[in-house]
Amino acid sequence: MQQLRGKVAELRGELEAFSTGVVARVTPLRTEVDTLAGKLEAALASLRPEVEAAGGTLSQKIDALDAELAELEP
Repeated sequence: MQQLRGKVAELRGELEAFSTGVVARVTPLRTEVDTLAGKLEAALASLRPEVEAAGGTLSQKIDALDAELAELEP
């Protein structure tokens, strides 16, 4: 029984040490990912007006071509 208690205590210590190490490594990574996600979101937001303008222009061209095709149909 003493050996079992000793082994459980040893495993508990290993688990706590592992957990502390993982948290210490994951926390800075999570912060970095959050920072990069914020930068990506800002970059996408800055591109949105340009993409919407191009989409509007393309939509107008498609509508014009569609009208031309409608005129050609018998």
